[in-house]
Amino acid sequence: MEKVSTFEILPDEMIPHVCQYLRDGEILYSFFNLNSRLNSTIMDFCHHVNLTNLTYKQFKFVALQILPQIGGSIRSFVFNGLWQSIMFSREPTMFSRVKLSLLFPQLHTLILMNFVGGQLNLFLDKITDFFHLGKLDIRSAQVDNSYDSLKAILGANNNRLKSVLFDDDSTRFILTSTNDEETVSYPNIEELTVSLETEQTLGSLFILVPNITRLYVDVDELSSASKRTLENIPSLLQLKDFQLRSLDMQWSLDEIAFVLSKMPFLQRLVLDISTEDKHVVHGEKFIQVLPSLLVEIHLFIMYYLSTSDNETDTTFSTWPSYIRVIRLSHESTRRGVIHTVPCDLFSMFIPAYVASNMMVGSKYTRKVHYLKICGEQCLDDIHLILQHFHQLRTLTIGSAYNSHA
Repeated sequence: MEKVSTFEILPDEMIPHVCQYLRDGEILYSFFNLNSRLNSTIMDFCHHVNLTNLTYKQFKFVALQILPQIGGSIRSFVFNGLWQSIMFSREPTMFSRVKLSLLFPQLHTLILMNFVGGQLNLFLDKITDFFHLGKLDIRSAQVDNSYDSLKAILGANNNRLKSVLFDDDSTRFILTSTNDEETVSYPNIEELTVSLETEQTLGSLFILVPNITRLYVDVDELSSASKRTLENIPSLLQLKDFQLRSLDMQWSLDEIAFVLSKMPFLQRLVLDISTEDKHVVHGEKFIQVLPSLLVEIHLFIMYYLSTSDNETDTTFSTWPSYIRVIRLSHESTRRGVIHTVPCDLFSMFIPAYVASNMMVGSKYTRKVHYLKICGEQCLDDIHLILQHFHQLRTLTIGSAYNSHA
């Protein structure tokens, strides 16, 4: 009589719960092709494949033996730049003999991690002719930060991509000015998250993605030519959702207004910025520059004002009731943070001096996964701040206020 293992006695609905304690690659390595029942039970893990954090033996077996068998079922796949020497070695493997688009015909999301130098540009040559691939999610990639490099990424997969996302730990791009003789655009791109070295290149970015609907930008430093680069740029008529994070430069209300003037149909706005302009934190003046169709706004603004304490207090009293604003001030009321409630930010850079003023159970911390505590701090400050962040994944503690130090 055939002996049945204790594991196989478990009902089908229990096995996925057990698999939650294993990595994706471990599930495939341990259970794939043991029998038809287990294959059917773990089918969801064949749709979304992540082979990170496996041993070399496990990875090589899954990559070279199992992936070719389940490639037709894979919808999303995580590819690590460190794997290229194994998967595309000189030894004949499925990856070296067959185009990736034939190996993964149903792939719609590709996550690229830990690419460095020219690795990504070489790998982009392999991302062609995917019929369903529309999303490229790039993480911890320190690659060529040139204009041409970004264009190559946006144009990957024969200009079929719709979404390109770079995380906070990836390259900050330096784009050229907007008066290039050969200006190109990528009307296929509808969603983009990217970091730029200088705000002067916003105009170049707007030209690259004329049909963008969701744009999240992290801008590094201020340029005196900021308005001039946008003057002759067409408006982004499809843009509905815009997020700007820029903590290393001081924004004026005029500069914010000029950027927003290129987004006439904007519906959702997130600003995570610094300012020395009292008009930015003056509610009545601020709402005058907002697009008329805006229905959702999230603000997290660090301010440094030269006004008197009384004038500063008066400025903050000007916000309309339909935009709920909370003020977290320094001992000197001329310095502090104002934010809306709720404030929907995935990552946050927060000064330590607001520790004792933060709201208990605040809604503006509920979605934050990445937190950096800046400025002079003590252990008590850190503890007071961290008690508000229940979904945190990454914590950075530093003295600098810049967003990538």
